[in-house]
Amino acid sequence: MKIYEQRDKHKRTTYCPTCGNDGHMWMTCPVPAKMMELKKQGKEPDISLFSHWYQNSYSKRGNDGRLIYHDSIFRTMENAYARQHRRIEARKEKKDRLEKLGVKPRKRKTSCGFCGDTGHNRRNCEVMHNFIDDLGRASQNYRKLFYERFVQGMGFAEGALLALSANHWRATGKWHEDWSGIGIVTAISWDQVNMGLTLGDWDYKSTLEIDVLVDGHSYTIENPWNALVEQDTIDGKKGKIAELFVEGSSWGSRIDSILAPSENIPTEEWFNDGYTECWEWIAKNKNLYEVSSRLTPLIAKFHPSRRGRNAGKLKKRLAQYGYNTK
Repeated sequence: MKIYEQRDKHKRTTYCPTCGNDGHMWMTCPVPAKMMELKKQGKEPDISLFSHWYQNSYSKRGNDGRLIYHDSIFRTMENAYARQHRRIEARKEKKDRLEKLGVKPRKRKTSCGFCGDTGHNRRNCEVMHNFIDDLGRASQNYRKLFYERFVQGMGFAEGALLALSANHWRATGKWHEDWSGIGIVTAISWDQVNMGLTLGDWDYKSTLEIDVLVDGHSYTIENPWNALVEQDTIDGKKGKIAELFVEGSSWGSRIDSILAPSENIPTEEWFNDGYTECWEWIAKNKNLYEVSSRLTPLIAKFHPSRRGRNAGKLKKRLAQYGYNTK
């Protein structure tokens, strides 16, 4: 799913205005104290303690070999060090004053960042742990169905011969309209096979990349399921292949059929074990309100306990996740 696979793309980083390094702010910056110790010892400022950008500014030396900003660096760090201690003293004075007045610090009411209930947090949230487990079991079952129906059932794997088509296809530097051709599968991003292939939501959908060899040239196509979904959908009801995918844009390339199955089918044990870390990451970084409408229907659709003696227990958990089980 894009939300997991691109989790570091828009990650915010905190930079300290005192030293320029990331991971902390001015109040907890260790550089001023280290610089004061160097000054006390009669040594020059240690430029390596700053970020590379700051180092470029502070590392210039004069003809005598002395740092041009030697005094300025120590003066700046001395001010920063004093500022840190003023903040510490101000907090201590406030605490002492409140204690003398008999004012006890208000206890913060604990609430869970995932389910929103009070009295617990994410670490011991039963709803979150059940949600992660149900997503994992549904995902594993989806991969099992994908393997049985599409990989083993139709022979989709490296070496399969495909009938391809596209409204627009770029080959040898030119665009071709209403293109059709034959390609051999050379690589598949198997680790991206997950329930996100059934979603059209931009953040939660998944992209399966497939490398194909067409007329001696290698191309990468993404989610080419449109024709397969259309062929396996009758009167709006999806068949066993169609329910594995979401119908995408008509502009992309399409697999019209598998002309010859692969002779290099991966083992089921290896295939079923993939894509497990996504669900825990999502639950730890999003709340139930944000993800329920997208992910809970996937649990209801692919969970192995949706039928059988444990179906009632699953139905209760789905209701906790906000899913209408009627």
